[in-house]
Amino acid sequence: MLFDEIRPQGATGRRYTHDEVAAELRRIQPGLRVSGAYLSALRNGSKRNPSLDLLTALAQFFGVSASYFLDPAPQRQAEEEVALARVGHHPQVRNLALRALELSPESLAVVTQIVERVLIDIRLEESGEGQQIDNRGTSQPDD
Repeated sequence: MLFDEIRPQGATGRRYTHDEVAAELRRIQPGLRVSGAYLSALRNGSKRNPSLDLLTALAQFFGVSASYFLDPAPQRQAEEEVALARVGHHPQVRNLALRALELSPESLAVVTQIVERVLIDIRLEESGEGQQIDNRGTSQPDD
């Protein structure tokens, strides 16, 4: 799941290769013995029981807690960890999130409303039911 969700250039970018992740894990934790082939074998189930050191390094690389791999956590919690990790791997989203930390609660609520409105417009446009939002925040059907 992490290889599918966490990508170097964000959600629509290419996936990390097993070799890229293995190289970064060895950089994060010198002395760790891991290869792209071994990661592939773990992912496809032909190898099992990775070391705690490997799980810790993988968790650090993907930005999740080590318990992501160890605990049969409820699916929702796992999805939230992956979503948060995706933020860390997407530079523009990470920058927006960091800047949002400086906002007052009221300003953050306004920004949240703007983002939600843009997402609604995108969904409507994609479904062919596009509407335009005028400067007062009311929607007008497309002509």
